[in-house]
Amino acid sequence: MLRTVTVGGVAVPNVPVRLARYAPCGPASRDLPEGTPEVERWTGTTDADGRSTFTVPVGCYHFGMTPPPGSAPVPEGMHTLFVTTDGESVTGSLRFEDAAPTSNCDPQSIVGHLELADYQRNATATVRECDGTWAVIAWDVPGDSQRIVWRAASRWATYVVFPHDRCWTQAKGDGAPDMLERYFTAC
Repeated sequence: MLRTVTVGGVAVPNVPVRLARYAPCGPASRDLPEGTPEVERWTGTTDADGRSTFTVPVGCYHFGMTPPPGSAPVPEGMHTLFVTTDGESVTGSLRFEDAAPTSNCDPQSIVGHLELADYQRNATATVRECDGTWAVIAWDVPGDSQRIVWRAASRWATYVVFPHDRCWTQAKGDGAPDMLERYFTAC
């Protein structure tokens, strides 16, 4: 498995990755001699969790990525993996610098944590209300794309997607601030 993550451990999705096998090579020695030829190559793109999985034979591997525009990959030199037995699972990590701190209410700060449909990923998000831990966000797409999100464990997560039927008493019990009362039904 290849993983794309920030130094702080946040998954970086949608990164093109590659894995190449070199031979002859003795993977048990955990050494890939310089000048060993590449004999096979696989490519993939990391998923929403920053992971791309390959099924490969025993061998010695180099791996890498094509960093997305505007990203800051950590310069770490050669990346190697060694599969020493059939069925063995090994993981290689490709890391990025953590993003510079932004306002908790910055739309990109919020959007970066949310699971979004493809049509929302390229749309412009607008934060309509925010107190730093709860926000109302919407995208410039047809239909009602509005949702209420909340910040828990330093990550934003969706609380409700519109339309919804969540009662204000439940939202208040979950910690929603009074400024959001108008977005919930009275129950």
